[in-house]
Amino acid sequence: MPLTIGGQVTRDLRLGLAALLVSALLAGCQTATAVPPAQQSVPPGQGSQPANAEPLKIGVLAPATGPFASGGAAMVQSLRLAADELNRQGGVLGRQVVLVTADSQGKADVARTEALRLIERDKVWALIGAYLTESTAGAMEAAADQKVILVVPVAASNEITAKVAGNYARYRYVFRVSYNINQWAQLMGGYVESLGIKRYAFAGTDIRWNHEYAQALKGLLGGRGITPVYEGYYSSKEPALGAMLKAIRDAGPELLVLGDPGKGSIEFVKQARATGLKLPLFSVGGALGDARVAKTLEPGDYLSFQAAAWRGSNPRASRYFSDFQQQYKYQPVGYSDTLPHEALTVLAQAIAQAGSLDTDKVVPALESGEFQGISGTYRFDASHQAQWGAGRGLQGVVVRWKNGADQIVWPKGP
Repeated sequence: MPLTIGGQVTRDLRLGLAALLVSALLAGCQTATAVPPAQQSVPPGQGSQPANAEPLKIGVLAPATGPFASGGAAMVQSLRLAADELNRQGGVLGRQVVLVTADSQGKADVARTEALRLIERDKVWALIGAYLTESTAGAMEAAADQKVILVVPVAASNEITAKVAGNYARYRYVFRVSYNINQWAQLMGGYVESLGIKRYAFAGTDIRWNHEYAQALKGLLGGRGITPVYEGYYSSKEPALGAMLKAIRDAGPELLVLGDPGKGSIEFVKQARATGLKLPLFSVGGALGDARVAKTLEPGDYLSFQAAAWRGSNPRASRYFSDFQQQYKYQPVGYSDTLPHEALTVLAQAIAQAGSLDTDKVVPALESGEFQGISGTYRFDASHQAQWGAGRGLQGVVVRWKNGADQIVWPKGP
């Protein structure tokens, strides 16, 4: 969801505008974009449009309320672009794609209830969601109970695919296109190591995946002689940052890793700079990957962030960034507004390869196929985790802001 930053706009007005935008996005996803039959092209293997074919309903679980509502809105925007692209090409097996959304609220019990509602009342064929690990865990149970495919586009906890590996018969319908905690640590750890530092600090929101991520990063970097001198967490609702920033400064790190994809990260950076904490900052991405946000921060080249894809990282990514900016009038951040697009397009490719909407045929197609996306080539391992990492077809990038302009700084080109 676009962020309203700076100026004389009050916090309450920003929240009100955000709520209106999320509501509009959710309402706008109830119907597919109509494409006149004469303009439809059907990709190879998808067949012709059946007469009076019913639409293919995809349920979307995303937080429309709460501290991560902006991430939920970004998910919906990304999926709308993917659905529109598929429908312009004739749909999936000749069926127009319709997104049906529900507010997960970032809570496991709500996500499970809403997932069941989407399946039983709205008759969706598959689910995509649900942003946070906690809410995704709830959606997984509903998908397993109903034997419905769930594609996870954002949540990173290792528990998600560990359940598939540990109880395949029950969770075989769950696939994840985003990177898991260990892969994320490898992606960011490679860049940290390239900086040649020996001491870093970790700070972030007090949510489950952040604790898991901090431990994974510590284990990875520790084996390379890079140690954390501080680790701390703050509330995503009412962060108290003064004491934390002082403790970080006193610990003397050479780099601060910031685990907060939400709007709280913006205030963190501003307070850090205002209180004299001038060391380089490396963000997990999200809000700090927003070009509009970068222009509101203190000038310099101190802020870097990680993204699944970025403009210039490959031709597909450049086209997607251009399409997204043309549609929504701002540049995507390369994560929660990009990976959901991957989730739907990978699913559509698997259906086309299976030549069927029989779930028991689509699951094997997902397990054995290769699928082209914005970030690269998707392949799933035995736990249904997309294979991210150097040489695996999906690597991600690190981008640095310099006075509001972006530059890919890792991995280094040939």
